[in-house]
Amino acid sequence: MQLKALYVATIFGLLASCSTLAVAQDLGVPTAGPLSSDGLAFQGEERWWKGNTHTHTWWSDGDAPPELIADWYKKHGYEFLVFSDHNIMQSGQKWYPIDEPTRPLEQVQAAYKNYVDAFGDDWVEERTVNGKREVKLKTLSEFRSLFEVADNFIFLVGEEITDSFQRHPIHMNGVNLVELVPPQGGSSIGDTIQNNLDAVMRQSEEYRQPMVFHLNHPNFHYAVAAEDFFHLEHETGDGFFEIYNGHAGVDNHGDDLHESSERMWDIVLSKRLGEFGMSMMYGVAVDDSHEYTRWGIGTTNPGRGWIMVKSKWLTPNKITEAIKRGDFYNSTGVTLSQLHVGDGLIAVEIEAEPGLEYRVEFVGTLKSADLTGRPERSETTEHDHRGNEEHLHQVVTRYSDEVGKILKTVNGTSAEYVATGDEIYVRARIISSRIQNNPFAEGDVEMAWTQPLQVQQN
Repeated sequence: MQLKALYVATIFGLLASCSTLAVAQDLGVPTAGPLSSDGLAFQGEERWWKGNTHTHTWWSDGDAPPELIADWYKKHGYEFLVFSDHNIMQSGQKWYPIDEPTRPLEQVQAAYKNYVDAFGDDWVEERTVNGKREVKLKTLSEFRSLFEVADNFIFLVGEEITDSFQRHPIHMNGVNLVELVPPQGGSSIGDTIQNNLDAVMRQSEEYRQPMVFHLNHPNFHYAVAAEDFFHLEHETGDGFFEIYNGHAGVDNHGDDLHESSERMWDIVLSKRLGEFGMSMMYGVAVDDSHEYTRWGIGTTNPGRGWIMVKSKWLTPNKITEAIKRGDFYNSTGVTLSQLHVGDGLIAVEIEAEPGLEYRVEFVGTLKSADLTGRPERSETTEHDHRGNEEHLHQVVTRYSDEVGKILKTVNGTSAEYVATGDEIYVRARIISSRIQNNPFAEGDVEMAWTQPLQVQQN
């Protein structure tokens, strides 16, 4: 126990003994980096960068043009953003109807007014076709220079690859792409995911550029089950899927028949790492924002979930590389001032706010746990993504409570877990006493999730 305490103290002591500059950067305070002989900053120090990898605009089914959305994220403390419209990138020519839109007219006209007020008539391009107004959408290359600032804010190119198998909607994000990835299709849900993952990784290899692929909102119409992730693989990249999504149509918490997205993560980790010898599956939190003209529970607003990425540099490739390494945590409001995951240890320090209480739960699965899945036939009528009544899943699979159980709880602003060797994996879930601002569901509190620590075999 003395050695354990000394090890933890050494980690945090070294971090605390860094210069004021390094501490400020680690806490997210913008500072200047070291200077070269000609006065240009060229080296950074590791710090946390806040970003969202799932965002929609007028280019697909969002309710505002991308410039207004970028402005919102930048003003709210985000440092990187991915526009992930459905099967399209912000390139080429596209006109958006103002007088006959696909979204409610009042929302579109409110966004249009905000757009003109913010950017002016000389920026907003219009035309009239058959007596109806249309707005030309600006491409990312046209507007990115209005927002991007070194060490302050950048865009990563993305797409929501929107595919399906039979009536199951299967949506996946490609992050830091160069070219559009058409939906690949497949012979099953798992095969469809794998084919699209392979397409993103092929593009990554072709351009020698790091890219991330994550499966979106698995509980969207309960179209994807944990079993669909068990055997996903690619030699150049680990797996990712959304454990939190702020979309009003996604059931993060599950129901009596379906597991929550977070418990699906534990099932997938337990089976992949503990039974099949597969690679890690990282969890991602996003807001999946669509709406900027209406706010509140039941809408799909920005600012509900994000990732904090640890990197020296705020550039698309370096942020992507850090995500691929698992050097990030997820949040809906809790900020970590220190985090260590590795060497058989998870240690967290919370950037505490006055008057709030915090609880850290270390969640994992022991190697002795029963990992057997027990199929149950579903007689529940569900609806597909077009509202058609059907049975999307005739059979659901249940797993023991030993899968993804709480191994240790600590009340306070710092906590650590030293692996005993009996665990398949362990991760930390941090829970605040404060209700989340504009939550996904009534009563949701601010939280954070670390990535898992895989415990080596004895």
